[in-house]
Amino acid sequence: MTISFPPSLSGLAAWATENGVDGAEARVRFAQYGVLRAIAASNVLGPALVLKGGNALDFVWQPNRSTQDLDFSVDATGLARPLDTDVLARELASSLVIAGRALDINFAVHGVRQQPPGSDKTFVTYEARVGYALADEYRLRVRMTHGETSPHVVPLDVSLNEPICADQRVSLGDAVELRVSTLEDIVAEKLRALLQQPIRNRQRRQDLLDIAVIVRSGTELDLAFVAAFLLEKAAARDVPVSRPAFTDPEVTDRARIDYAELEATTRRSFVPFDEALTTLHELVARLAIPDEA
Repeated sequence: MTISFPPSLSGLAAWATENGVDGAEARVRFAQYGVLRAIAASNVLGPALVLKGGNALDFVWQPNRSTQDLDFSVDATGLARPLDTDVLARELASSLVIAGRALDINFAVHGVRQQPPGSDKTFVTYEARVGYALADEYRLRVRMTHGETSPHVVPLDVSLNEPICADQRVSLGDAVELRVSTLEDIVAEKLRALLQQPIRNRQRRQDLLDIAVIVRSGTELDLAFVAAFLLEKAAARDVPVSRPAFTDPEVTDRARIDYAELEATTRRSFVPFDEALTTLHELVARLAIPDEA
């Protein structure tokens, strides 16, 4: 498996046409690719960070809908020492210089913060902002070299203490490999996120859509792994799992909020809400999870 991008901005228009991406989005994707290259090539971050979520789907498994953030989980076994905001900022800055030089992109780390703050928190996320300027943005590149921030930003969310059930290495070219969650791991995490909506007072419409697109595409999933991963991820967050839980009206109503607006963000496939919900329930019926709440 390989994530393929042109080696410079000059080839991006042809890449965008080939992949059905408009010009503005292609520029963002090229910058995101540069950040992924930097992380994968880092001796500190590469062994420990695992790409997950919507961009893992779009870059690797199911090209259809890109997201703004690059989401990662941290595999602590891949770290020689604990990861904190200072280490993340320093390693990102160092590796971005090399990746930026290879792709002719100016990068700068605009900040890294912990959410929620506090040393007593268990499930924390490091939120980083990476500013960039592409090769044709001469004035912005000059301003960045003088320490100014860029209006173009790639946000990174790096989550600690989240179970990573399965991942595989994906080539980014030039003998650089990135750890990426498997499709079963991603689906399990999205199933947990749907159940977690009432608990965290969130709406996860995108997870319902992504699951429906994956299932309806005919992509083969190992359902035994999906069920086992769901139970493990849910247990880590104290989220009750059962078949009836997925038919809870509050879970459904929260996923329905602004769901139709997602159609404008998709390039290849959109599943209307009622069909997506039916697909979800059919998938859940095939999983080895408890029948009662």
